[in-house]
Amino acid sequence: MIKNFTLFFISVLITSSAYSQLKGITSYDNAYRNMMSGDFEKAISFYNEYLLSYPSDSRAYDERGRCYENLHKYDNAIKDYSTALSLSPYTGLYYNDRGYAYLKSEMTENSISDFTLSVNYNPNSPDGYEGRVQAYLDLGKNELALSDINKAILLSPENHLYLVTRAAIYSLLDDTAKMYSDLEKILSFYPGSFFASYKSQIVVLQLDNFTTGIQNLSRAIEESPGVRLNYFKRGFNYYLLRKFDAAIRDFEKCISLSAETDKVAVLSYRLIENSKSYKE
Repeated sequence: MIKNFTLFFISVLITSSAYSQLKGITSYDNAYRNMMSGDFEKAISFYNEYLLSYPSDSRAYDERGRCYENLHKYDNAIKDYSTALSLSPYTGLYYNDRGYAYLKSEMTENSISDFTLSVNYNPNSPDGYEGRVQAYLDLGKNELALSDINKAILLSPENHLYLVTRAAIYSLLDDTAKMYSDLEKILSFYPGSFFASYKSQIVVLQLDNFTTGIQNLSRAIEESPGVRLNYFKRGFNYYLLRKFDAAIRDFEKCISLSAETDKVAVLSYRLIENSKSYKE
């Protein structure tokens, strides 16, 4: 009788453990699926369930952190990324993710520290350099940003968005010759929908930068309406945001202030042609 009870008790424990594991696995599948579909609140609830069964899974903490970050709950995201790092301290991806959460929380120096660790632990990936570029730009350290974007381009030369970033940095450094060179390369790629096909934090930050750039250039144009390069720069920001009518107006204004064969005029003509074809 005692033997039978013991066997029954062991059987219950095994069944309970198996059920708990199965529930945990199911919760993770549901969490990941909802995260990928953009239902971050629901994903978080499933990650909560999963982590009750698997509290040492660093990947789950990192993914839940991304959900919080997408909901602009940066404190929660940083906490989850930090937990992931405590469980797996040599994973460059986790430093990179926390770096962006710090950056969005305006904790720029902390973000630089994390992006640097990301570079150290994963030197063959452009991710850490990519993030650090944004941090340096926020601090106005444009030369350091240029150095990092060049390293990112060497590691990922097919990433067209890096060329956009470098062109913007050259613009900030008033190196128009190199800015034009990058813009000519970009013209051969766009509109290959690199914003749509390249999923990265840099996309969101760059879109914000383009909008801010338009605002700053509009103020500069209001103060000095005869500076042709400001119309070109603003037009290109509109172009990258796919606001083609506004882009065409600025490029046409730039041409009216330029010599016919001037480099900026030639590029403006090409961008107008492209803008018109994308509208059709």
